[in-house]
Amino acid sequence: MLFSLPLDSFVCQTPHCPDFHQPGRQNIHLRKFYGPEKRRLLRCRTCGAEFSETKGTPYWGSKLPPEQVDRVVDHITHGNCFSSTAALTGCHRTTVARIVCRAGVHLEQFHDQHARDLEVTSMQADERHAFVGEKAEQAWDFTVVDPKSKFVIEGQVGARTAELTKVLLVNARERLANPQRLVLFTDGYLPYQTLFPELFGTPWQPPRQGKRGRFPRKAYRIPRGLAHVRIIKEYSGKQVVRVRTEIAAGTQKRVNLELETLGYMKPNTSAVERQNGTARRMNPHLVRKSLAFARLPIHRRTLAQMVQGVYNWCRPQRGLRQPLAEPLGRRKYAQRTPAMAIGLTGRCWSIRDLLSFPCGVACQE
Repeated sequence: MLFSLPLDSFVCQTPHCPDFHQPGRQNIHLRKFYGPEKRRLLRCRTCGAEFSETKGTPYWGSKLPPEQVDRVVDHITHGNCFSSTAALTGCHRTTVARIVCRAGVHLEQFHDQHARDLEVTSMQADERHAFVGEKAEQAWDFTVVDPKSKFVIEGQVGARTAELTKVLLVNARERLANPQRLVLFTDGYLPYQTLFPELFGTPWQPPRQGKRGRFPRKAYRIPRGLAHVRIIKEYSGKQVVRVRTEIAAGTQKRVNLELETLGYMKPNTSAVERQNGTARRMNPHLVRKSLAFARLPIHRRTLAQMVQGVYNWCRPQRGLRQPLAEPLGRRKYAQRTPAMAIGLTGRCWSIRDLLSFPCGVACQE
């Protein structure tokens, strides 16, 4: 078989079917094997439609062997540009670009589906500077990271504006199990300070003074479990000369409690800063002082989503490893990925596992 997924992991891919993208209905059964790779042809008992097991994945409609598609994704997420990946895998550069677009869209849908109800008590947000099309056209990577598990909760690509910052924080809030108990660490970018009370606080209408006139502007109360800390860097030219912190919302007591949980001596954005460096090594469009930036916005966005998915689910991190109860030969630690550390899965996924998991299916791990 091409994939190791059981039949219960597949859903009907026919839009007019009552069981369309509905998992757990027991309506999918094996019709036959076909092709030199013994792919499974599946059939829906509800509507009678037949479809391949690759439907809804980046492998659908591809004339390349799945192993070659996996190698393309692996080389790209190790920092190789499209031309280098094409030479290493024996593909054309446009084929590599097409695989990146398909895999990026698939992993964006995968992240939207599975990164839900996250047990997170603190987040760190930051932006990475990059380009698209030409050096004059900037495209920033906005990232929100859980400092405890190093899991990338949300990522957006676009101009550095308050509108994109709001989309980033709204999407990150919807992924949390309890957004009312959270400490947000950010840099000195002002839209974070303006948007945090509006998006995470409790709205409150102040009373009107007297019986005439307009009501005062709506205000927002910050619950005791919420806090926002700004880490502001002061520059002299291009060199940082001073770093100061300020609590923009919440109390010092709540901030100190979260710092003790994280094991930090003082507020910082070290987790997201390290993730910035990792992303620049994994994404060829973010390499500094080079001409490797993306020529098309679609490539810029989809490659960022692909790197985010591989980083969260497929790449173990040394800082997340745990000692084994009993060493297995020379192995003393159990390696973990950010998705394992945050509790979304119990194993390190391969690229084949990540790309072959059909969208619309609930993760059973």
